[in-house]
Amino acid sequence: MIRLIVGAAGTGKTKMLTQLANEDIKKTKGHLVYIDYEDGRMLQIDHRIRYISIDEYQVSGEQGLYGFICGIIASNYDIETIYIDGLYKIINVKSDNSEEFFKKLNNIGHKHNVNFVLTMSCDKEELPGHLETWNRA
Repeated sequence: MIRLIVGAAGTGKTKMLTQLANEDIKKTKGHLVYIDYEDGRMLQIDHRIRYISIDEYQVSGEQGLYGFICGIIASNYDIETIYIDGLYKIINVKSDNSEEFFKKLNNIGHKHNVNFVLTMSCDKEELPGHLETWNRA
């Protein structure tokens, strides 16, 4: 499953994602991973959640992020949810052509039973049409 948390800058998306991850760790049987574009929120995330500051790995673009996610899943078969804060900041683009990325993310999630929760800084009205099918907050 992919869940999107969408809203303009300053609307509380990151706070919502952080709270969700911290609540989920209390009831998960697997592992949780929190990917951020910087390490500023590391201390706000429960220490049992694997926190990854993606800027340390020089990941760029949708393909780079997808490959990075596949590597995380391949290295740990017990991941339940991956939280990604600031998708557009990580891939450096607001793309109407991100449909393939989301299809691949959905497929890898189903194959390995991994959920994804992503924040995206944009108005809900600005979302590309193909994202209408995903669960949004």
